[in-house]
Amino acid sequence: MKLTLQVDGALHPVTLTEEGVTLGRGDQATIRIQANAVSRVHARIFLKDGQPHVMDMKSLNGTTLNGVVLAEPAPLHPGDTVLLGEAVVRWMPEPVPGSPTQGLNLAGRTAAPKISLEDRAFDASGSILVPHASLEAMLAQAGGQHPAGDAVTLFQRLASMAGTLLRAAGLAELLESVMGLVTAQIPCQRGFILLADANGELVPELVWEEQAGQNANPISRTIARTAMKDRVAILTTDARMDPRFSAGESIKIHGITSALCAPLIVENQSLGVIYLETSLSKGGFKREDEHLLSAMANFAAVGIQREREAKFRQRLERYHSPAVVDQILKSSQNKEAPALQAQRCQISVLFADISGFTRMSEGMEPLVLAGILNRTFEAMTDQIFSRGGTLDKYIGDAIMAFFGAPNPDPDHARHAVEAAAAMQETLRTLNEARPEGYPELKMRIGINSGEAFAGDIGCEKRMDYTVMGSTVNLASRLESGVAKPGQIVIGPRTAELVGAARLRQLEGFQLKGIEHEVRPFEVVWEEDRPTAAYGG
Repeated sequence: MKLTLQVDGALHPVTLTEEGVTLGRGDQATIRIQANAVSRVHARIFLKDGQPHVMDMKSLNGTTLNGVVLAEPAPLHPGDTVLLGEAVVRWMPEPVPGSPTQGLNLAGRTAAPKISLEDRAFDASGSILVPHASLEAMLAQAGGQHPAGDAVTLFQRLASMAGTLLRAAGLAELLESVMGLVTAQIPCQRGFILLADANGELVPELVWEEQAGQNANPISRTIARTAMKDRVAILTTDARMDPRFSAGESIKIHGITSALCAPLIVENQSLGVIYLETSLSKGGFKREDEHLLSAMANFAAVGIQREREAKFRQRLERYHSPAVVDQILKSSQNKEAPALQAQRCQISVLFADISGFTRMSEGMEPLVLAGILNRTFEAMTDQIFSRGGTLDKYIGDAIMAFFGAPNPDPDHARHAVEAAAAMQETLRTLNEARPEGYPELKMRIGINSGEAFAGDIGCEKRMDYTVMGSTVNLASRLESGVAKPGQIVIGPRTAELVGAARLRQLEGFQLKGIEHEVRPFEVVWEEDRPTAAYGG
């Protein structure tokens, strides 16, 4: 059964089966929700006797259906409201034919847009340039200077646009919705949405044509650049008479007589532009079109920024706790590059491995094996996140994490050791509560502190935030070559940072890949609860 779920404002088409889909903020959820009040696997929607049902998955903050707390699975109907903590989920009815985005001719939706930008002479005297104004200023102007009927119409158009953009699932769908709404309100022959790349260059992200392939003429790079850089809306009422187009023979050939361009600006950031062109036969653009496009561009910019932030947050939450993600987003002012730039930093690296897991897993069913591993990893990761740690990766039945990056932490060594002790204590609790027939798990942990290189590593298609250097190598060797099941072993620098309390000096070891002999320490974690502090 196919249906569309609106989850926290975004649309998710799903094919529903008896197994169903799960919703939560964890990686194992089918549909992820970026909200702290949502559990890692919060709720499940599934088919039962051919009818969609919703059930709570023992979440911390509960699940409600139309205001009623769910104690058992309940039928779900179109339009019903499900609350996961504070996140809203709805089963959306099928779209009504004739919506603004239907029938769009989107050149470049599945391939790179066939559009180029052309440098042309620019003379602002041939155009109307209107400084960018905030949406609030535009609405105030519309209410105070335009007839009541026109102002109400503008408000209604923008309200409709806001609702449509909130329902968009992802950036591509959002851009399609923007262009559909713009071209439905402002008659034109061609429309473009261009977004700035990391170098500030405008790149066509979506191209709309009234008749596909009829006009392959490049658009004016100078109009687009000026609108974005100077934060002005540009209205060229007749490009043939505009001095800046005096050398543009293509203008005469293709009969393009009017251009309209508005910047996409949000929180003092220029994200790109919306660019429209039309011919004399269409009547050209008017000042009312400029006002409407500027207002719609304000809405579009907010939607684009929202999608970018959601994507960036989703990526960050693979590695960091929600609290650390909030700090990164705040410190970087929503710009991705500064937050995860490569840098040298002082950190503590933790490696944890479930001993004997490979041999133990040989006679187990795959689903049982995966369930044990997922349950264990979730509990271990919670202990890392709760102390400000960063999850680097899961390596088979092992975990790699570090403390002190991307946000500096002067107590990174203590937090790493406390997390390790809490992980061992948590694993002991899991063993005590394990079902009959499940194996008892033991874990080796190695920790080392020092300088390391931290940053995004990979290629354009896949980037991971990770750490590298001799500090990392020694932590790995302490786990694999020194620690025994149930032990926490730390390097000399970590011991120096946390103090001698609850540490036991071990004999010297010559470890693979390490030139000098290492005399590590064992953390006597069983003497205290995991919340106890380590250090003198």
